[in-house]
Amino acid sequence: MLDATTLRELADLAGPERAFLTVYLDAADDPSVLDARFTRIRTLLADEPEELEHFEESLALAREMIDTHDAPEGGALAVYASWAADLRLAYALPEPVGTKVWMGDAPFLRPAFELLDEHETYAVVVLDNEKARIYLVSADEVDEEGRVRGDVKNRVKKGGWSQKRYARRREKQIETYATELADGLAALHAERPFARLVLVGSNEPVQALTAALRTDLKDKLVGTTSVDGNASDADALEAAADLAEAGERQSEQELWHAIREQGVGPGLAAFGATSVWNALRAARAESVLVDREADLAGTKCRACEHVVHGTPQTCGACGSKDVFRVDLVETVTEQAARTGAEVDFADPFDALTEVGGIAALLRY
Repeated sequence: MLDATTLRELADLAGPERAFLTVYLDAADDPSVLDARFTRIRTLLADEPEELEHFEESLALAREMIDTHDAPEGGALAVYASWAADLRLAYALPEPVGTKVWMGDAPFLRPAFELLDEHETYAVVVLDNEKARIYLVSADEVDEEGRVRGDVKNRVKKGGWSQKRYARRREKQIETYATELADGLAALHAERPFARLVLVGSNEPVQALTAALRTDLKDKLVGTTSVDGNASDADALEAAADLAEAGERQSEQELWHAIREQGVGPGLAAFGATSVWNALRAARAESVLVDREADLAGTKCRACEHVVHGTPQTCGACGSKDVFRVDLVETVTEQAARTGAEVDFADPFDALTEVGGIAALLRY
């Protein structure tokens, strides 16, 4: 499966001309649907003989991988090929991303980045007084990472000193149980980092665990919920998935609010394609928020590789007329990966649309 580390490595690949062929093929589509798209690219590159040669040679590599790799059921196949860069990689994706073909100056990574952004790994703890199960949920799988026994005695009605001693022992049991769980989550996060945390179960142990969490893990907690005592772990995980998705939407709005506050205050924000791109080029952007439906045009110079927002006929940096169009959102995504900036793809909302569909929180 394609992961964030591999995408960052692919984002480092770029050239002065269109030498990278990318194919995304959904499992529901027959590979023959690609033929018309290959023919169109061949026609469009007819007046660029060097790039046409790159395409034909890279297409041979891509066809071989398409013939020998199947898209997983309900998912997609991602193929990255470049004859010039000696690149030939094929990856399974857990969900369809839309069948498409792209010939560009770098691997086309936006669909994969969007998929990973929508399916960031999150942890779920399903717990009651007797036991707890810790799960790690990613785009393609659910892994049980550990179990902790609680064996916390139920509340009983007693009187006098015996009731107080019983209550103290019970509180100590819950505290010990919660601490062990919190330590387990901290160890899991160190080994396999997760973006969000959801707690599902009985109110008392959930509250105790919340209090015992390390500060950074409390910041990742996006929700808690209770389920019927007879509910299965599958039911609990389904409830957790809804909370994790709501947490993703909330994080998008929180990022926007942080950008907006900087925009009206200290000024560590950029709005619109030109400003965000310039900030990324200078490695000043910390987080970028992009409307997932944004269609931003850019232009790249073959002579000096300078990229700008817009569609000028000549390069503003060196004056060359040897320029070609690029998808600026794709270019932004790649540059963010190179400079360590986060990219969050958000569903459209008015405030983001009004500033051009893209904004960034700046480091300095």
